[in-house]
Amino acid sequence: MTVPDNSVRLPPGQIEAEIEATLRRYPGVARARVLRDADGRLVAQVLPWGTYSVTADTGVLAELAGMNIAETRFLHDEIFVGEVYLRGGIVLRENAVVFDVGANIGMFSLFIEARCPSAQVYAFEPVPEVFTKLQQNIEDRGLSVRLFNYGLSDRDQEVSFYYYPNISIMSCRHDYINWENEVELIKRYVANERENGPPNREEHLAEVEGLAAKDFEFIECRCRLRKMSAVIDEAGVRTIDLIKIDAQRAEYDVLQGIEARHWPLIEQISMEVHDEDGSPTEGRVQQVTALLEKQGFHVRVEIEEMLRGTGRFAVYAIRPGYDGDPRPVVAAAGTAQVIEPGHVADWLSARLPADLLPDEVAVVEALPQLPPG
Repeated sequence: MTVPDNSVRLPPGQIEAEIEATLRRYPGVARARVLRDADGRLVAQVLPWGTYSVTADTGVLAELAGMNIAETRFLHDEIFVGEVYLRGGIVLRENAVVFDVGANIGMFSLFIEARCPSAQVYAFEPVPEVFTKLQQNIEDRGLSVRLFNYGLSDRDQEVSFYYYPNISIMSCRHDYINWENEVELIKRYVANERENGPPNREEHLAEVEGLAAKDFEFIECRCRLRKMSAVIDEAGVRTIDLIKIDAQRAEYDVLQGIEARHWPLIEQISMEVHDEDGSPTEGRVQQVTALLEKQGFHVRVEIEEMLRGTGRFAVYAIRPGYDGDPRPVVAAAGTAQVIEPGHVADWLSARLPADLLPDEVAVVEALPQLPPG
């Protein structure tokens, strides 16, 4: 009797590529490289998100769909290294429901997948060109994120956005533009990182600095906005563990789109709030704080030293009693779990045929540079 040959036959190089593509879907893995050692054994090296090695490795960030490397690095450092949205006592519990409002290319959604793989994420991005990048990053990594090509506001409407291709995170509604503030923020970030940041990042900082030296070229586009309450009703959401908001001066509008009947469903909010003197956002921190306290939250307002004077504040709101939720906390600031090689190997064995499994899995702090050619 002839025994069927179920082995996988792939040409040289394709086996490595297949393993690498699969490993990119492992929670917390930024990049993977598969090489053969001197004995011909396949060794899979994985680099976790959240290290400055990722920031310095252009190849890691280039694998993400982004607008430019400088901006992608900035987002990675803010979200993965700085853990900006997990400060102020914010936590992620098992099976958390998370609303990512102002998702951009999806860096925060990637962060949630890395730190809380059981979470259900709803990601909102109104600018069509940026949404395309978000969609690609989510699909490439096989994440179960629900994507919405619109923003959230105080009512259903269509408004004019100014989209900046060179620095998309500054894109905003036309009625919330503040050019001078954006340039000042970039300059302060660069100065602070040069003085206090890790070494060997001058190329990155020069790229970011160059953004402030340019005229802010923009594309005007029409974007759809909806009330959060409408989304909650349509999706049948029964609880929201965390709402992250980065809506570039429209954060108060987002909160106003939550109807009274839905506020009790919300446990935590982590948001950037603009409060800029002489602008439409002046007094915004006080407005936001008053609204959240009225809805029963404990509110904490923080400001990074490097952002002092730019009118940017971090606001964290937690509902009293949320610490009594029986679900275990799987992520909090400063508690990133170490990726275990054995767990990665077991995960791979459930997803790849035996002939495609590496002989060894290693977690590394940096990936070696490949020789040219």
